[in-house]
Amino acid sequence: MAQEYEIIIVGAGPAGLSAGIYIARQQVSVLVISKDLGGQLNLIPKLENYPGTIMSSGPLLAKTLESQFLSFKGEMTYDTVEKIEEVEGKMKVKTSRSEYFAKAIVVAAGKVPNNLGLENESQFANKGVHYCTKCDAPFYQGRTTASVGVGAYLLESGILLSRMASKAYMIYKGGKLGGDKDLIASLEKKENVELIPSSSIKAISGNGTLQQITVVDATGSEKTLQVDGLFIEMGSKINLDFVKDLVTINTKGEIEIESGGKTSHPAIFAAGDATSIPYKQIVAACGDGAAAGLSAFNYVEKLKGKPGIRADWKKQIGDTVFHY
Repeated sequence: MAQEYEIIIVGAGPAGLSAGIYIARQQVSVLVISKDLGGQLNLIPKLENYPGTIMSSGPLLAKTLESQFLSFKGEMTYDTVEKIEEVEGKMKVKTSRSEYFAKAIVVAAGKVPNNLGLENESQFANKGVHYCTKCDAPFYQGRTTASVGVGAYLLESGILLSRMASKAYMIYKGGKLGGDKDLIASLEKKENVELIPSSSIKAISGNGTLQQITVVDATGSEKTLQVDGLFIEMGSKINLDFVKDLVTINTKGEIEIESGGKTSHPAIFAAGDATSIPYKQIVAACGDGAAAGLSAFNYVEKLKGKPGIRADWKKQIGDTVFHY
C-alpha cells in the first residue's frame, strides 16, 4: 500500500531541505525524495558567500541542512520521481521504486549544468573546471582563466572574470559574440580579455589540477593555452517532465511562481533553481524554499479548516518577540 504524507518535497538541495526544515518544525508528516543529497552544492568545494558561514563547503552545508531536517522528524528517501498526478483530490507521486500520496507538493528539483562532454572533464571538476562563474570567479583573482559558453551566459562570465583575473580568454563557436551589445562593447575594450571566436575546446589536461586547454578553430588549427581555471557556461538542464502537465512552465523551462512559491496548481509549490526566481544563489534558494514550505503547510492546514501561519507570524515569550 502506498505511503501517505501531508507534504512531499522533490529535491534535497538548499531549497528542498530548507522547505523541509520549516515544514517539519510544524510537526506534520513530510517526506523529501531526491536522487542525491545537496544537488549543485556538491559542485562547491569552498563556500564563502553564504551568510554566517566562513570557508565552509557545499557538501558540508548540505549535510548540515539534512541533519536539521531529520532532527525535526522529517523523512528522506533517495529515489527518482517519475510522475506526479492528481488522483481523487490527492497528489500521487510515482517514483522508480514506489508510490506515495500527499496533500501538497513542493518541487525543488534544481538544475544540472551542461558540460562539454570531454573524456576527463569530471576529473578536473572543482580542480580548475567550474560551472558557475559568479560562484567561483573570486578564487581566481590575479590568475589566468578561460570561459567557454553561449550567449548571455558567456558574456556575464567574461565581465566577471575581467574584473578579477589577470587574463581571461573567451572561447565561443560563433564568429561573433551574441547578446547585449553594451556588454559586448565593454568586453571588447578590456585589455585583459582575449576573444577566441569560431573555436571550441578539444582537450583539457593538468597534473592534479587544470593547467592547460587545447583549443581548435573552424579550420582545424589547434593551440594550447596555459590556464589556472576554466569556466563552462553552456546553460543548464532542468528536468520537470514529471510535473509539466500540472504547472505553468516558462520559455526557459522553469516553473512560474508567485510570492510564497505558489504555482498555477493550488496544491503544488516550488522553489530554487527550477523556478523563475531571478537570482540563482544558495541563500536565495534557502529563503524561497522556506517560503514555499510554509505556503504548502498553510495550504494543508486550510484543508483541515485551520488558519495556518500568517505571513507576519511571530511568538512572544515574556518581553521578547520571536519571528519565525
